[in-house]
Amino acid sequence: MNFLASIGFGMYASGNAIYFTRYVGLPVSQVGIGLTVAGLVWLPLSIHLGRFADKVGARGATVFMGVAQVLLLVAATAVHGLVEFVVVVSLLGVFVQGGWICREALVAEMTDSEARVTVSAYLRSAFNVGIILGALAAGLALTLDDAPAYLALILGSALAEAAATVLCLGLPKRAAGPEWRADVVPIRNAVRDVPYLTLSVLYGLLAVGDIVLRIGIPLWIVTHSGLPSGLGAWLYGLNAVLVVALQVPLSRAAETFGGVRRLLLLASFASTVSCLAIAVSTGMPALVGVSALVVSVVLLSLSEVWSSAAGWKLRYELAPPQAQGTWGGVFALGSSINLVLGPAVVTLVVERYAATGWAALSAGFLLVAAAVVPAMAWALRTRATGRAGAPREVAGSPQTKEAKTKGVKS
Repeated sequence: MNFLASIGFGMYASGNAIYFTRYVGLPVSQVGIGLTVAGLVWLPLSIHLGRFADKVGARGATVFMGVAQVLLLVAATAVHGLVEFVVVVSLLGVFVQGGWICREALVAEMTDSEARVTVSAYLRSAFNVGIILGALAAGLALTLDDAPAYLALILGSALAEAAATVLCLGLPKRAAGPEWRADVVPIRNAVRDVPYLTLSVLYGLLAVGDIVLRIGIPLWIVTHSGLPSGLGAWLYGLNAVLVVALQVPLSRAAETFGGVRRLLLLASFASTVSCLAIAVSTGMPALVGVSALVVSVVLLSLSEVWSSAAGWKLRYELAPPQAQGTWGGVFALGSSINLVLGPAVVTLVVERYAATGWAALSAGFLLVAAAVVPAMAWALRTRATGRAGAPREVAGSPQTKEAKTKGVKS
């Protein structure tokens, strides 16, 4: 299911800007603004999207999000003007992000706490393979560069999402019971869970490394390095291969909160060194410059794998079992800082500050490392004392007991 959904997402994400400019005929500036708006509209709704999963069940919520995405993708083929475009892509952004939040809640609903990180690692690997296949399909459509190819791209994305939704229908429903009543944990408690939100923001800051991979390094190669412009695509491909290969084996270190702490520190240090490697790649002989960028991509890939594994442990185990969707919405809200600030910060570094900017960004990752230990201690302490966003009976859940026995002792 996750694999099919990621193929559809990869097709849409890789080709939507070209589709709306080349096929629909909108100016590039309008498409850029519209996609930015679409990326922000869902943010204030993330907690409510997660709450929806808690109330109706993650399986039913995931199906609903999938059906909505299919309908909106089909509607995108009928867009002819700016207003229609902004409305469709904004709604699509809401339901795409809602779909990921609900799928995470579905993992929590269908697996034991001990298995969630491992399951999420396998799903992440499948996700990356699907993204690659979706991007290849988008590349074929862009190469053909005609109306049928662009329509096939959008409708193919809808078909992949429809297939994923059908598979989701085959999953078992959540067993009814008072322990799954979402109203046991008021939504205001999620908003007030500042330690949990703080950890999600730190996770989002580490995820700026993905923006460096997708935007920063390709721009740097074209504008400063003197290296072949196509190198950026090859390096991004290297990242995809490394993440697929390493995500499962390296995620085993996140079994305890002590392991999570170490992974977040390793991810921060890897991102720090990766930015310094980018800074020294300019003005060097071609072989040295390419080697420096390869080292940077390897380190950013390791950071991505380590931080993802740590993020799953935090996202699931520090949330009340009755409100995995709601707390997942909070985690999505905080971790989205990379989407809001990342592109602006990274492009500013490349365009204006060059090597000095990369050094400053590496210092930012060091600050994340400095904040990890006290932030985790704060979050675990609030669970142990019942002062987290959830009521005391939730703070005494298996998740909290694990925080006491594993996190404090490790």
